[in-house]
Amino acid sequence: MNEYINISIAGIESDMVNTLQNKYNNVKVTYKSEKNTLELQLSKSLQKDFIADTLDEFLNNFHPIEKREIIPSWFFDESNQAIKGPDQNYLLTQREVLFLKMLIANDKIITYKKMINILWSDSKNVSQNAMRLFTKNFKKKLPPNILKNFYNKGYKLVL
Repeated sequence: MNEYINISIAGIESDMVNTLQNKYNNVKVTYKSEKNTLELQLSKSLQKDFIADTLDEFLNNFHPIEKREIIPSWFFDESNQAIKGPDQNYLLTQREVLFLKMLIANDKIITYKKMINILWSDSKNVSQNAMRLFTKNFKKKLPPNILKNFYNKGYKLVL
């Protein structure tokens, strides 16, 4: 009877399954799409050095997905500058990426003043209309009701 070691590794794209199965035919590899996770099953009968070397090589050569789940089925893909929803993907501008990163990093209201200072290089010439238009277009790319406006203060993600 074979005994196995099970290992889960999160943040890996599904195309790694074939790569690993082709390279290591004695390792069972399963991809769990709902968790974005690879499950590796290694036979305990394999030499300890082989297991250590295989895992070391694998972990040093994989590239994690740079995606963050905003809410279920909605992801912020920073490397591709996109929001991926259940039915559609939305490309983000540089300014939108920066704003979303600010919102995610700070679990508080991002003030209008901070937005203007960080998002626009020429902050003295940014009108209220430009701010409204920016946030209106940005909201269209987000899940419904996730970006909340606090009157005369700023914006916050409501997760």
